[in-house]
Order: sequence, then structure tokens, then C-alpha cells
Amino acid sequence: MRQAKAIAAMLANIVGLRSSGATEEARAETRRATAELLGDDGELIERVDPATAATLLGSAQRIFDYARLLDLEAEQEPDVERASRLRSRARTLASEAARRDPGNEAIRAFLASPG
Repeated sequence: MRQAKAIAAMLANIVGLRSSGATEEARAETRRATAELLGDDGELIERVDPATAATLLGSAQRIFDYARLLDLEAEQEPDVERASRLRSRARTLASEAARRDPGNEAIRAFLASPG
């Protein structure tokens, strides 16, 4: 639970940094939040397909947090093709999180938003 609160605070901070134009700081905070969430399995989770990543992450909340971080990374990515791949991975992971927790309004709102 403590990690979930820390990730939520980091996500809010990233959005605030981006809104204020602090893009490099936002990118660095996105990397820190991703490292915090993924822990020692980070490199593996980033390399495997979304279904395997979801299995490794375990809970719907961790899967969704990773999806949101990928989406924020995509928004900050100057390479259009890489941004598209990140967004696609984020959507696939969020869909898996929704499958595991169908009543989660935040996940449903994320999936309903234009991506």
C-alpha cells in the first residue's frame, strides 16, 4: 500500500512538472517512478510482452500504474514511433488491469480517454 501511495504522488508530480514546462525533470521523475514500481524486475518487465509483464506485476493496480507511467513517457517522447509503441503497450496493459479489476473507474476512464 505504501508503494501505491508513493507511485500516486510521483504520478501527480510528473503531471505538475509537465504542466509547468519542466520537461527534463518530468522525464527524470517518470524514470524514477518506473524504477520504483518495477524494482529489480524492471529490465525484464520492460522487455517482455504485455501479457507476461502483467503476470510479473501481479495486481491490477500495479499493472495500471505501469500503464499510466508508460502513457506519460509516451507523451514526453520526441520520437513519434517510440511514443506510439509506448502508448500501445500502455493501452494493452490497462486493458489487462481492467480485466482483472472490472469495477475500477480510474482504469475505465483511462481506457475511454483518447490515446
